[in-house]
Amino acid sequence: MTTTVAKPEARKRRRKTRTRNVSTLPPIIASELNANHIDLTPGKESLVCPSCERWTPITGMLGTPKLVPHPTKRYCSTEAPRCQGTNRRVSIDVDFNAWRTVLVEAAPTTASRRATKVLPKPKGTTVPAPVHKLAAAREQQAAPVGARLFPLLDRARRAVVAHRATCATCGAGGRCGTARELELRLREVEATAVISREQQALRDRRAAEQQRATQQGQARARQQSLRKALPKMDRAARERHNLPRPGARPKKTLVDEQELIRRAASWPAPMHGGPSLPF
Repeated sequence: MTTTVAKPEARKRRRKTRTRNVSTLPPIIASELNANHIDLTPGKESLVCPSCERWTPITGMLGTPKLVPHPTKRYCSTEAPRCQGTNRRVSIDVDFNAWRTVLVEAAPTTASRRATKVLPKPKGTTVPAPVHKLAAAREQQAAPVGARLFPLLDRARRAVVAHRATCATCGAGGRCGTARELELRLREVEATAVISREQQALRDRRAAEQQRATQQGQARARQQSLRKALPKMDRAARERHNLPRPGARPKKTLVDEQELIRRAASWPAPMHGGPSLPF
């Protein structure tokens, strides 16, 4: 005959701590706490313990409300294992709806006091340069590249000559590292000066060609305008002297020639002793 052993079952534990102990400290008045230091939500009643400043649940809401036992001891600490506010009575003299209203009304005020946008840190303003420095920089920028390279080229040459005069290695016919660097800088400045002169010559040649093309265009436009204006000038001159157009003159006839002869015969004789004209 076989026997069966009953399986042991664990006893159902209480959800909240139940104890009859009551702290000797005066009770906590809910109306004296800030609205954000107490939570009266049904089933989640809790408040900030005045002793340890931690959120602590409230038990016995249907009878004698009080704080549940809660420890405060930390690792390697000499504090008491439990907070002195354990089992401290709580006087709930605030209605849930009134507390909710105060909490909702305080939310916009708190949000308005907090910055909702991260403002960038203002950058420090740079001190403007003096006027004489601005004028010198403007003149230096306005000067051509060649004029600015000539002092650099002269300075580089003087540095090479001064080094060779003072260096024992260079004076003996050798060349040290410093001399090599100075010569490289001199060659770079010389190459830059040559390139700048070539570029300046190219710019001058292009400017001269452009100016020559502009002058030729202006001369061509002047000739075209004169060519168009010549007929008008000729017409104006003929009208000024009341001369008929060459193409519109009538052909001479025999009557016209006889009239000219008659007019010539009526001319008076010269009075200054000149030879008389034959008629």
